Amino acid sequence: MASFTDLREKLKSMTPHKDKVIEYTSNGEKRKYRESDDDEDRGDAEARKVKSSVKQAHIFTEEDCVRIEAKIDEVVAKADKGLYREHTVDRAPLRNKYFFGEGYTYGSQLEKRGPGQERLYSRGEVDEIPDWVHELVIDRLVTHGVIPEGFVNSAVINDYQPGGCIVSHVDPIHIFERPIVSVSFFSDSALCFGCKFQFKPIRVSEPVLFLPVRRGSVTVLSGYAADDITHCIRPQDIKERRAVIILRKTRPDAPRLNSSSLSPSIHSSERRHILKAKRSHRKADPDAAHRPRILEMDKELQRRSLSSRQRRHDGDGSENSWRRADEREPGSRYTHDHTPTRRVKMRRH
Repeated sequence: MASFTDLREKLKSMTPHKDKVIEYTSNGEKRKYRESDDDEDRGDAEARKVKSSVKQAHIFTEEDCVRIEAKIDEVVAKADKGLYREHTVDRAPLRNKYFFGEGYTYGSQLEKRGPGQERLYSRGEVDEIPDWVHELVIDRLVTHGVIPEGFVNSAVINDYQPGGCIVSHVDPIHIFERPIVSVSFFSDSALCFGCKFQFKPIRVSEPVLFLPVRRGSVTVLSGYAADDITHCIRPQDIKERRAVIILRKTRPDAPRLNSSSLSPSIHSSERRHILKAKRSHRKADPDAAHRPRILEMDKELQRRSLSSRQRRHDGDGSENSWRRADEREPGSRYTHDHTPTRRVKMRRH
């Protein structure tokens, strides 16, 4: 746990500051802000636009949270056993996503990057919304008038570990209708608007608006907050495990991956290869570019060559005996293990 704390402190110390930062408490009062003469009015105006299009309510009690959090743990356990469909579970360092009802391609899964490129998976590619999400979460929101009955057909559970994050983004406008509803569990956190992420090392700019998000609270984004400014969760704002259930409705005209966009001969288990493979999260070797490139075929030939040398050393040690063996098959292009010889030339990048 100490390492996560150190990481968050490092991120905080590396965060470049904007001219204007406004932080609100959950009841809408300003708690602190930092200002300068440059762009003060403009920053304040944008923060007010965001705040005016965000609604928050504390609906779920401690007892409700405990019940729902136990159900989230069951989802995690079921996923660990491989009991969900392929596209239901999406794993990343310090953050796992579980799609129900509808799933879609995004981020590094896309062949072509950029807004508007996201696509819904074909129907049936992800599991249905669990009954407990309807009974314990959606029905409660309908009762309190947060969403109309029948609105939700997509539920996503984001499960964050300390130091996890989700980069700045706008929920795809061509995929999801508004509003965007999220409910938080396990711990308090924050939602930030207007941040910019930089990587290697990771750095996050100060937000236009810092919005505290409490355990058991509901956050509703619409208008400016949903469409005209990005939102994110910063690593330094996830101090303990935190889960959020995101409830949305897909647009009836949302583009979708279907059998016509995938080869009909490809089975469901093979469709993952149609999408671009996710990047490896292993650290790059800084010396790799200065080493000779060795193909797997070359490695195998080198291993066989070493094996031949070892047998030669273990035999009579006479080089002429190997020459005589070669002379018994004049013109032969094969070594003693019947493998075609190949002259290996090492090339550098």
